[in-house]
Order: sequence, then structure tokens, then C-alpha cells
Amino acid sequence: MKTKDKILHQGLRLFNESGVDQVSALEISQSLGISYGNLTYHFNKKDEIVLTLYTQMQEELDASMANLVEHLFAETYYLKLVNELFEIVWKYRFIYLNINSLMNQFESIRQAEKSYLLTRKKILNKAKILLIKEGYLHPEVGENYQRVIQNLNIVLTAWIIDAKLFSDGSITEKITSYASLFYSIALTHATNKGHKRYQQLIDHVAVIDKAIGV
Repeated sequence: MKTKDKILHQGLRLFNESGVDQVSALEISQSLGISYGNLTYHFNKKDEIVLTLYTQMQEELDASMANLVEHLFAETYYLKLVNELFEIVWKYRFIYLNINSLMNQFESIRQAEKSYLLTRKKILNKAKILLIKEGYLHPEVGENYQRVIQNLNIVLTAWIIDAKLFSDGSITEKITSYASLFYSIALTHATNKGHKRYQQLIDHVAVIDKAIGV
């Protein structure tokens, strides 16, 4: 692993453990056993590490969501992709656990949040159109689907705070629980065909999990 990647990996670990404000660039360099000058060769200050990790998370989320839409009618792959969204947020959990503070500190993050939200709305709108066309969702009436899409985005970014405050259990159990909430919102306007398809996916996953002893 290159030094720059090691710095990002260690910064992510420390930010997740202690929070951004409690971790300095010097602490990151010391924990890696490299000089402070070596760290600043790659990142002039801690802020650059934070912003790089933020960008990485958003790029991973966008790629995962776009991939999800491309595999809407897959079997287990689709459900795994939904869980993957939540796994990415968990991987970079310090960001949405501190999003208000980060937006106040970094105007670029404030503006980026708006931009990424619009991108995800477009991706989810594409999924909506495909699902309506295939008869899995009822036709759109007014702005009913815009509210659904807004709620999906809220769950995707805010679940991490709710989980930290109120949810016990392993991270796998937490992700499964909040992914189920995501599904329940997505199914608000599902047709009978849509509900049956979703149940088929759930049953298919259960069979596979049983077969491998999960």
C-alpha cells in the first residue's frame, strides 16, 4: 500500500474511533510511524485528508447506487447491493455522524452534499421509471414518488446516527435492520407484482443462506 493510501486508511480508522476534532495530523503520522513531514508531503493538513475521504465515500455511494439500478431485476445480487450502500456509510461513519459540523467547517462539503443529493435523486428516478414500466410500482400520481425518494435518501444518510444512539447488536444486524427500513419505504407504492417479486428475492436469499449455514 502506498504511503498516501496508508495515511487515508489510518485517518479513516482514527476518525471513526475518536471523531475528526479529536484527531490531529500529527497523531495520524505518529500512529503510522512516519514523520510529520512525510504526511504533509501528501496532505498539507488534516482538512485535506477529511475532504479526500469524503469524496471517496460519495464516489463509492454513487457507483454502488448506479450499479443497483443496473441490476434491479437480479436475484440475490440486488439485495446485496442495497446492503452495500449501508456498508459504505458505515465504512466512513465519522462523516455522517459529524455532518453538521463538517458542513459548517467546509463549504465545499455543504455544496457537495447538495450536488450528490441531486445525483442520487436522478439515479432513483431512473429506477422508479424502470419499475413502473415493468409493473412493479404503481404509476406516478403528483409528487408521491418524490417524497419516497426523499425519504430513501434521508434513511441512507441519517441511519448511522440513529444506530449509534438506539441500536444494539452487531454491525451486520444493524445494516440488515436499516436496509429493511429502506425496503419498506421503497415498497410504499409497490403493486401486487412488486410485493411478490420482493418476497421472492427474500426467500431466495434465505435458501442460499441456509445452504451455506449462515
